[in-house]
Amino acid sequence: MDNIEEHPRVPIDLNESGETEELLKHRVGMCFLSGADFSRFCHEYAYGEGFELFIKSSDLLKEFKAKGVCRRGVGEKEAKPDMTKRMRFKCKRGGQAKTEGCNVTGCQMFVYGVLRGGKYEITRCELAHNHELNPSCSNLMVNYRSIDQGTFERAIINDNAGISINRNFSAQVLERGGFDNMTFNNRDLRNAINLDRRMSRCLGDAKALEDYFKKQHELNNEFYSCLKVGEDGTLLNAFWSDARSRDSYKYFGDVITFDTTFSVNRFRMPFAPFIGINHHGSSIIFGAALITHEDTETFVWVFEQFLKCMGTKPKGICTDQCRAIGRAVEVVFPGVPHRFCLWHLLQNASKNLGTNANWKDIDRLIRTTVRDMVDPEEFDEAWCIIMDKYGLREAGWMKDQYETRSQWAPVYCRGTS
Repeated sequence: MDNIEEHPRVPIDLNESGETEELLKHRVGMCFLSGADFSRFCHEYAYGEGFELFIKSSDLLKEFKAKGVCRRGVGEKEAKPDMTKRMRFKCKRGGQAKTEGCNVTGCQMFVYGVLRGGKYEITRCELAHNHELNPSCSNLMVNYRSIDQGTFERAIINDNAGISINRNFSAQVLERGGFDNMTFNNRDLRNAINLDRRMSRCLGDAKALEDYFKKQHELNNEFYSCLKVGEDGTLLNAFWSDARSRDSYKYFGDVITFDTTFSVNRFRMPFAPFIGINHHGSSIIFGAALITHEDTETFVWVFEQFLKCMGTKPKGICTDQCRAIGRAVEVVFPGVPHRFCLWHLLQNASKNLGTNANWKDIDRLIRTTVRDMVDPEEFDEAWCIIMDKYGLREAGWMKDQYETRSQWAPVYCRGTS
């Protein structure tokens, strides 16, 4: 199952939201031509009533899964409502509050739609809320804030003329007749201008990085680098490895780790190093990459450059549980054992089960099972006991980890590559 999140900016037709509530209340079973129509209808209803929706869960159609579409995809790989076979919308105030002062109220409002016979059908819905609604504030809710093209272009002209972002925003407020008529706030304008600045500078930075790599290669011809540049000249991906790193791989490159969660630069490009362990037990870097998209195509390119640079495949690779990385490993390193990072797995346990009322006990039992079990049968039994005791067999995450346990559980990995 792939959970997806829609783009936060939802186009709303203010002239069509008047009768939406009555349609939902009296026509469970109403149909829509597409997932996009169903999504738009639900958001128009939420806009008119004064609250926000989000996609709690969904299933992608098989043909889009096969193309590598996923929740974290970008561009053609980004999941869209039309690519789903079911969607469950929930009020953003649903769930359990994790921090004091949080506006989450446990609201049970939801709308559930399923693709049947080529059309989307509303099969269930609950429209009651346990909190106040604010239709007068809908235009400044996160889901519905937006900057139109004309306003954006004028803001960029002002920015190029040296006008500060605060003055830029104040001018927009005066032009629209006050804050009540705004469809975006100061932070939205600041983010949009900063994005335009980054994109305009990216061309120069790509050329600067290329020149730097050439200079390093002139100093030492064992320095390896490769850049992938878009049609407009912007930097997409970069990989490099110096002479010392390449030499270290010959001695300590049996098992490598690849981590995209390390850091990002000011262009929001993840820094992805290839790391190993030397004979002193210290971490050493074999190479590194800057990437723009965390999808299968990008990771295949990075792994191919690593293989071309080093000349031989590693005997084992350890990564997080990203599916795109897993597919890329199968393409570039077929037959190489692929293990999941245990630290990332335990972090994901907190993210997926942390709202459970018995989380502290569950966390303690998971860590005990992972670290103390020495026999695979004991591990399987202990893991199943946790799922049964706390009703987690249907939760999804625990079951998914159980099915892939041979790739991360120490009891299954000891004595193997």
